[in-house]
Order: sequence, then structure tokens, then C-alpha cells
Amino acid sequence: MFDRKFFFRLLWPVLIEQALATTIGMVNTMMVSGVGMTAISAVSIVTSLNYLIMNLFTSFATGATVVVAQSIGAGNMERANRTAVQSIVVCVLSAVACGLTFIIFGGATVNFLFGEAEEQVKQYAKVYLNYSALSYPFLAAFSMAAGIMRGSGDTRSPMRISILSNVVNVGVGALCIYLLGWGVTGVGIALLTSRIASAFLIGLILYHNDGVNIRKMSFKPEKAIIAPVLRIGVPAGIDGLIFHGGKLIIQTFVTALGTAALAANSIAGSITELINIPGSSLSLVAVTIVGQAIGSEVYGKELRKTIRLLTGYTILLLMATTLIMLPLLPVVVQFYSPPEDVKDMIFSVLHIVLVVMPFLWPIAFVLPSCIRSTGDSTSVTVVSVLSMWFVRVLGAWFTVHHTGWGLNGIWIFWCADWVVRGIAFIIRSKSSPYISGKRWQERPKNV
Repeated sequence: MFDRKFFFRLLWPVLIEQALATTIGMVNTMMVSGVGMTAISAVSIVTSLNYLIMNLFTSFATGATVVVAQSIGAGNMERANRTAVQSIVVCVLSAVACGLTFIIFGGATVNFLFGEAEEQVKQYAKVYLNYSALSYPFLAAFSMAAGIMRGSGDTRSPMRISILSNVVNVGVGALCIYLLGWGVTGVGIALLTSRIASAFLIGLILYHNDGVNIRKMSFKPEKAIIAPVLRIGVPAGIDGLIFHGGKLIIQTFVTALGTAALAANSIAGSITELINIPGSSLSLVAVTIVGQAIGSEVYGKELRKTIRLLTGYTILLLMATTLIMLPLLPVVVQFYSPPEDVKDMIFSVLHIVLVVMPFLWPIAFVLPSCIRSTGDSTSVTVVSVLSMWFVRVLGAWFTVHHTGWGLNGIWIFWCADWVVRGIAFIIRSKSSPYISGKRWQERPKNV
């Protein structure tokens, strides 16, 4: 049965954490805007690369979150603890490899993907990418540990750490940009410092935690522990890798539209993330709630009711944030100090996406989070990959090369992608063994 008190106890810390993460990203963009539109464009293209790598960490964290949540739902704390420590070790080692790769080949990667960008944009991007790559192991440690804590029902600890790390980010960023005049380098140093702080703090909490605890667990990976995590995390990783890879390709199409379009796309995306804070928060909370429900053998009608409520709450919250933000858009956009041509593109794109986002996004993203939490990652991956590449990427290519729709056309196809995903996931939810109740007597394989 859906426990509203438990739901809201999980939700509000995640909302605060996501709000902080999003607003800090906006503040960083605003601070670097003083350097110019080239700096914003540089940070934007590196961010698209970072999302590609961050997806590996968050996908692996999703697998650990589901397994920890199901283990706790089944009353198996020993398994939850072993999953926590071994997942962190594997994820951090993977992040070290990714970071070294980008430190060595980052410049060549920027030139290959964004060769059409202005030379100054590419130079700034190479600097920011180096600092981002150095931060990957710390980001991986925090992402994995935060996911494990959410899986155990503790959403407050990641929230508190996010508050502290974001204060560090803004403080160091302001010092480096405004007082020392280091520009994009200052943004990179602030990013690295804040991620080191967050990894250190969350490690301390997990070591001394009363719930999931890593203090007495072996750091040596075991197949029996890691395999269930990978069974969920790998398909999720492929899903996210191809999804963010598609977004990266789209970013190269936007680059071909010019620096103004690249800056407008970055600012519009930043504002959209702000409005979508409830959606991203519900996606995280859904993994814990559905995962623990599966672990407690809640299937069929009760599970469907839980998923409908999670999706419904997301729709209502997105409607509220959209209605609040619409009249405030001129004020928010002005904080970025964009030129008039960039400002016009920002408003045009936002008016397209905000009309449909409250109704399309929850079904396209919260529903698949619920499906994945039942252990069914493969179907979610297949739908996401096909929709991203055949709707969003192909649509962006068609827009840039065969129409005069510009940035508007690219975002229209983003919305079309949400429609296709939503329809496909509704169909899958009706045939899902645990959601439909066809396997109400069968426990999930990964517990």
C-alpha cells in the first residue's frame, strides 16, 4: 500500500538537493557569462560530454539503489551493506579510467566533436574539460553513495552534503572568477573542489552510519554481489550512454547553427532543468519506493496504484512550477545578460517546451524509472535508444540540414521524443510481469 508519509519524507530532501544542484549550475553559468558568450558555450559543450560520463556513474548507482532497496525490503541488511561498499569500489575505479582518458585525449575529443565552434570556445572547453576529468572519481563516489543512501530510505544525508558542497562551489567560484579573474579556469577549480568535499563527507557518513554501513565490509568485489547490480546498471548505462550520446550529437548540430544558438540552447536548458526539479526528484524517489515494494512482494494492483500516484504527483508538481515560472521568465533570462538575438531564441524555445513538459515528461521518464525498479532494465533501454536516435537525433539532423526551423525545430523533436517514449512505456507497463501481477508469487531474481 502506498505510504504517503514515507513518500513525502523521501521527497522533500531530494527536492532540496535537486534544487540546489540545478540552481548552482545556473549560478555558475551566470558567473561565467561575465567572461562572454564564448565561455558559456564552452562550459555548455563540456557539460554535454560530462553528462555522457556521469551517466555511467548514475546508471551503476541506479543498479545499486534498486538492489539495496530490494534487500532492505526483504530484511537483508548484510547484503545491502556488501552491495554498498563493493559498488562504490567498482564505480570509483571506472571513474579513474574515464578521467585519465579525458585528460590525455580531451583536446582531441573537443576538436573532433566541435570542430566548427569558434577557436576561443574550443580553448575554453579544453581547460574546463581537464578540471572536470580530475573530478570524475569524486563525483562517482558521491553519486554511488547517495544512490545507496536513497535506496535505504535516507534522502536527508545526500541533501545536507549537497548544501555544503554547493556552498563550496559558489564560494570558490566567486573567489576565482570575480577576485582572481580566472574565468573558465575558476569555474573548473570550483567544480573540482566541491566534488572532493562531497565525496569526503558522504564517505564519512557511510563509514559511521547506523543503517547501511561500509565499515566492516570487504572491499574486494564478489560476483554474487556485483552481478545483480550490473544486471540493472549495465542496461541503464547503455540506455544513458546512447541517450546522452545522442544529446552530444545534437549539440554538434547546434554548434553548426552558431555561437548565439549554442549559448541560447545552454541557457534554455539550464532554465528547463530548474523548472523540472520536481520531475528529476520524483524519478529518484520512484526507484526507492518501487524497489522496496518489490522487495516486500508488492505486485499487481497495489504496485500499479503506487506507480500511478508517483506519475500523478509529478504531473501536478510540474504544472505548479511551470505556472510559477512562466511570468518570471523575463527576469530569470536577464540574469544571464544575453544579447537580444540570444534572448529571442531562448524565449521561443522555452514557450514551445513548457506548454507540453508537465504532461509528457512524467510518463516519458518517471514511469520508466518505476519499470526499471522492478528489475526490467532491458525494455527501458530498448525504448530509450530507439526513440532517442530515430526521433530526437534524426529530427535534429533533419531540422539543421533540410529546414529553416533552427533551434526551435531541434526542441520540437525533443518533445516528440517524449511522446514516443511515453506511449511505449505505457504499453510495456501493461505487460510487465510484476506491474501486471502475472508473477505475483515470484520474487525478483536480483534479491
